[in-house]
Amino acid sequence: MKRSIPVAVVSGILTVMGARGLAAQSVPSGAGSPASSGHEPPPREIKAVGELKLHDFAAKWMMQQDDLPEVGHYAAANAGLSPPSPSRPRVVLMGDSITYHWTAEDLPTPPWMEVVNRGVVGQNTSQMLLRFEDDVVALKPAAVVILGGANDLRVYVGDPAAAEAGVLARIERNVTAMADIANANGVKVVICAITPFGADHGGLQRDPATLRAANAWLKTFAASRHYPFADYYGVLADASGDMPASLSKDGLHPTAEGHRRMWPQLQAALEQLKLR
Repeated sequence: MKRSIPVAVVSGILTVMGARGLAAQSVPSGAGSPASSGHEPPPREIKAVGELKLHDFAAKWMMQQDDLPEVGHYAAANAGLSPPSPSRPRVVLMGDSITYHWTAEDLPTPPWMEVVNRGVVGQNTSQMLLRFEDDVVALKPAAVVILGGANDLRVYVGDPAAAEAGVLARIERNVTAMADIANANGVKVVICAITPFGADHGGLQRDPATLRAANAWLKTFAASRHYPFADYYGVLADASGDMPASLSKDGLHPTAEGHRRMWPQLQAALEQLKLR
């Protein structure tokens, strides 16, 4: 049975994980090292037995207590899948709640294609990466559609705009890694733009400038790898770059109409892959 971490514990850990410089001891950059060559390694942090930064402890404790990437979420469903048919290529949708809530009724895929939805509510790209082998590679798909980043953009403590560099680095690192894993296993890749969010930026704890920068990188990355790019942002955002209330009830998740607008983008991207 999956164990739940108490909210109060998670709140405390999130605070702890933002701490800096606790219990750290570093060796000075010049101590015990050869003459400078301009390529010295970074200072090496030394920890005594039992001496861990609170950040380290919190991260490892949370991983020990629960299946944070939710690898087990689709374990039974994956085990029950038949091998893909050579005449009906399988496409896996890897994502968060935007993908999870995209129902079959609003995803009019052609009968010659098998679509497997592997969205998990609330996930960021780090979690998606950790379950990529289980929920994508192991299913032996012809292609994967990667839509992630909406939850990386959410900043729980502080000004969302101030976190831009870290958010972008995380999205870039994780999306690149997922694409690399797919390539190594002969799985074709579609990269998707992150969908817009509503005008209440503060309430949603997300920064619109960071979203635009993330989507610019995703588009450039897709082009550099010759991956099809599904521009969901372009078909959902209003003139201000926000998700209009008519397409989302909560400012984040597209309605059925929103998903219907997204489908032609995905359809065009899949056609570029020439799966049949």
